[in-house]
Amino acid sequence: MTYSKYFLPNETKIPVPLTIAVVILLIFFLARLFAVKPLPSRANKKNIKDVSIVNLSHNQAGIFWKTDERETGWVVYGLNEKNLNYTVSDERDVQDKKNLFYNHYVILKNLQPDTIYFYKVVSNKQLVESKEGMAFTFRTAANLPVSTNLNPAYGKIIGENGQALDNAIVMVLFDKTYPLATLTKTTGEWLIPLNSVLNKDTLKSQAIQPKDIISIEIVSEETKITKIKTNLANLSPLPQTIIIGKNYDFLNTNDILAANVNKISRTGKIDILFPKEAAVIPGGRPLIKGTAIPGSEIELNIEAAKKYTFKTKADKDGLWTLVVSEALSPGSHTLRIRTKGTNGKDIQLLRKFSIAKSGEQVLAAATPDATLTPTDIPVTEILSPTIFYTPYASQSPTLVLSPPTSGTNIVPFGIASASLIILGLGVLLAF
Repeated sequence: MTYSKYFLPNETKIPVPLTIAVVILLIFFLARLFAVKPLPSRANKKNIKDVSIVNLSHNQAGIFWKTDERETGWVVYGLNEKNLNYTVSDERDVQDKKNLFYNHYVILKNLQPDTIYFYKVVSNKQLVESKEGMAFTFRTAANLPVSTNLNPAYGKIIGENGQALDNAIVMVLFDKTYPLATLTKTTGEWLIPLNSVLNKDTLKSQAIQPKDIISIEIVSEETKITKIKTNLANLSPLPQTIIIGKNYDFLNTNDILAANVNKISRTGKIDILFPKEAAVIPGGRPLIKGTAIPGSEIELNIEAAKKYTFKTKADKDGLWTLVVSEALSPGSHTLRIRTKGTNGKDIQLLRKFSIAKSGEQVLAAATPDATLTPTDIPVTEILSPTIFYTPYASQSPTLVLSPPTSGTNIVPFGIASASLIILGLGVLLAF
């Protein structure tokens, strides 16, 4: 019989279940304490407006949406609704900085042809789904031949104060097609190629006819909107610089000219119809039209750093048009015309206008890839993603991380190490 137990003090042992519970609580506390960035919340229903697919092609798609307040925004997407394993940032964001916008615009690149993609919007770190509680979807087009027979649409936008307007969204809309969109540059200039206009129903190229009505909508970051109606003849470029907040209709140009011609046939009026006085023209080859006595000869001079001389003739309706063979240099210009009046005397008219830094310079600088292009990056469960494209990485279906940063995050390793130490101490105390 052992008598030592009667003389030695009893050792108190902590119950094993209690030890395990304490260890779990400590691990949870440390994880919460050292967490770097919260996950986007799904608790509150987030509303965004006008979610649209733009610039759709066989390997690319743009996504545009609006918010009531200036917010950060990006998109997660993938081939499976439960595996949205790519993120793409706003075109104006940089790697480590998410900016606040009313209008949001992202571009998804390196897509597969004729494939359904699923996506969700992350607005102000809150996950946004469709009204049915599911991901948004779109299908890319099949491989299509690229049409290059149309000139790109382009123009220039200024604010009410006359300053160039940058970061405005420009959307060109043809009937029954996916919109074409871009952002204005710091100069207020914009350019949209017309080589991929897709029908919404067939996902095939849709031919644009000269008589088609084209709608343009411009939305500034000050939430001012301009709506324009035009046609193909007045799209490359738009006939004049656009002031945000005002609406324009360039469809009735021919009607206006016809009305003026009818008036001229009765009154013999001589006039310069385009360009307008003090107009700022985004293209290097301005639209120059006017009216004179039917069949009369018109001498034209364009005066600037370089002088140009042309001659043309009014048609039977009294309408004349000048096609400038050489792009005019940016800056102020004076158009001077000389012709004969009904009494046979010389008549001279002057018109001052300016050429913005556009035309060939716009076409060279404002290519579709001229704006900042974010890199597609996979979202992982633990480590922060690296800054290169890794196709189809796996991810937990419910996780949507906040904006990724480059490099490796050591905090999870620290938490795991601390947890193992605490667990070991708990086991020693228990036994």
